Amino acid sequence: MNIVVFGASRGVGRATVEAAAARGHAVTAVARSAAPLAGLPGTTIVGDVLDPTLAANALGGADAVIVALGTAPGSKGQQGKVCSQGTRVILAAMQASALRRIVVVSSYGIGPTRDRLVFPFNVVATTLLKDVMADKELQESEVRSSDTDWTIVQPLGLTDEPATGRPFVATDGSRQTTQIARADVAAVCIEAIESRRYLRETIAVSGTK
Repeated sequence: MNIVVFGASRGVGRATVEAAAARGHAVTAVARSAAPLAGLPGTTIVGDVLDPTLAANALGGADAVIVALGTAPGSKGQQGKVCSQGTRVILAAMQASALRRIVVVSSYGIGPTRDRLVFPFNVVATTLLKDVMADKELQESEVRSSDTDWTIVQPLGLTDEPATGRPFVATDGSRQTTQIARADVAAVCIEAIESRRYLRETIAVSGTK
């Protein structure tokens, strides 16, 4: 399977590229800068996700897309809305190429899990991360209103710990812990594509007690 990963330079995106390649998939990693892509397996493409031409070129021959874009706190202008606007560009490119399968990494506390955040995470989400969460809300809205086979992945607090191989995945917003390894989230994204599970569903991903 040919999988394209947007936001591949770090975090869940980078872990997803590595996980996809390890499972034998052809993978294309897309990011704004070349340096962070060094050492990644597969094909790499450097450019701005807000550029429709970049998105169209990246999706050539693809079977599925994973979006792991991130908005840094304090980002202004278009970069402050890169998750929502970038996803909109990707969805348009998918429609033009008749590509349907997309998995989008969002954040717990958005949409259906908005009221499930507990102290102190709810305070952080409404203060320090207010703009970031707002961009994620717009991103999820773009995905849910699209005519694609989408899955939205909402991880809890992300860590760089090794994969446990035992992520807790729930479609009702429930969780077992407040953290999850990025490598475990990456595995969930790949497995969702391979199995075609969770079509047009939002899944919460946390660690297992």
